Amino acid sequence: MAGKKRFAINVGMNWIAMATGMVVPFFLSPFIVRHLGPVAYGVWILAVSTVSYLNLLDLGLRSSIVRYVSKNTAIENVIEAQKAIGAALWFRAGLSVVIGLLSIALAVAFPHFFKVPVDLQRAGQITVLLCALGVSVSMTSGVFGAVLSGINRFDVLSLISAGQTIARAAGVFLILRNGLGLVALAYWELAIALVSGMVTGAAALKIYPPCRIRISRPDIATLKMIWAYSFKTFIIIIAVQIVFYTDNLVVGAFLSVAAVTFYSIAGSLAMYSGQISAAMGSTFIPMASNLEARGQEKDLRELLLRGTQAALGLMLPVGITLLLRGKTFIGLWMGQQYSQTSGTILQILLISQFFTIANSTAGQIAYGIDKHKASAIWASIEAVFNLTLSLILVKIIGLYGVAWGTSISMAIIHMIFWPRFVKTELGVPVRKYLWQGWAKITICVLPFAVVSYWIDIHWHPRSMLIFFSQIAITLPVFALTVLAVFNEEAIDLYRKWSASRVGNISTVS
Repeated sequence: MAGKKRFAINVGMNWIAMATGMVVPFFLSPFIVRHLGPVAYGVWILAVSTVSYLNLLDLGLRSSIVRYVSKNTAIENVIEAQKAIGAALWFRAGLSVVIGLLSIALAVAFPHFFKVPVDLQRAGQITVLLCALGVSVSMTSGVFGAVLSGINRFDVLSLISAGQTIARAAGVFLILRNGLGLVALAYWELAIALVSGMVTGAAALKIYPPCRIRISRPDIATLKMIWAYSFKTFIIIIAVQIVFYTDNLVVGAFLSVAAVTFYSIAGSLAMYSGQISAAMGSTFIPMASNLEARGQEKDLRELLLRGTQAALGLMLPVGITLLLRGKTFIGLWMGQQYSQTSGTILQILLISQFFTIANSTAGQIAYGIDKHKASAIWASIEAVFNLTLSLILVKIIGLYGVAWGTSISMAIIHMIFWPRFVKTELGVPVRKYLWQGWAKITICVLPFAVVSYWIDIHWHPRSMLIFFSQIAITLPVFALTVLAVFNEEAIDLYRKWSASRVGNISTVS
């Protein structure tokens, strides 16, 4: 029961952090676009997207820390956990120095990569430099964040994340309200990275004393152990970076800086639709490691199916709303000038988002049980396919071509690889995975989709308040359909809850 309670707390706190991370930018984004303008905002997005590639230098170390800390904690082998933490700290301290040097080169080259207006080139370079230094700081402090993940303290991480989001937003508001621009935003981004890094480190040192170690060069055996796991993760990280973060760069290089704003609005909404389930899915890696360490294969398969259902169940109402009513929403949120173009891009990207969420639980479990070698290979294939297709289609159909390149490649690869993976590595038949994990919960959203579409046509909202009120009215349709389709599971869950309540009362008596 303690494990279930910890899981519930972690998921709840992750959702709070996720809600903060969605609601705050939701209200802040129109404010930023209005004060910076579409061109300067496009430069900001390009700078952040460019700097994000420096995260590749992590080399997959974060996931290896989570893996080995969670596994060795389960079997009470503190010494091995300390070796993994020490090796990661040693590596990342060196990488932080490398990133600091690379930041200078990136800043110098930035105006030559993209069509940045002359009057914004200097500001763009300084922005890239400062944001890159922020990544350098996070590279070292991220070790302690991974330790907290490995010991299942997502509640602490969520509190830090929520505080970071609020502090960043407050600073951005004051900076732009006082007429400052890109450079001031970049300085604030660096300051937030420094403070959040120190808080994360202090929390890890207090909660998990074994990570109070001296940084020194690790032994060869530890390096080989970590690298054997991290290299596969590193390949996946590269692929994910190309799939999800190259689109803005392609738009900026082949079209214009202003066009990046239209694309990023759609891209951010597509990512928001997946964050709700991602807040729960991030807890599956240490859970899978613990289950594997204890030999509980049946529970692993149950985690796969229930986790997939839950992930899609959380994403589908949001995804369907954005698919059918995204243009209306963007018009109310960012302005009618963005409605048609960004709305169409959003509809295309939501196809890829469905497949990402549908297989997210399988992906987290693969990390947790060290079975992600095959997914690394297929992720590489997807990245090459995605980038190639986007580069071809951007020249034919412009902005929409970049989005189609992402969605087509992702749909094909995910349909081919993941059903076979769960059958081979987890022993779950393909038909069972597709029906129990994907189709059964997806069917539940159809009545909700019909009602949402009808409301958008016959009751067109004139404000965001009315729009969200309409969603609140229609959500019970989805909830009732889920209860009808999953009635046996709901009854079983209620019986277990009732039994636990009786047990608790008896214990107290």
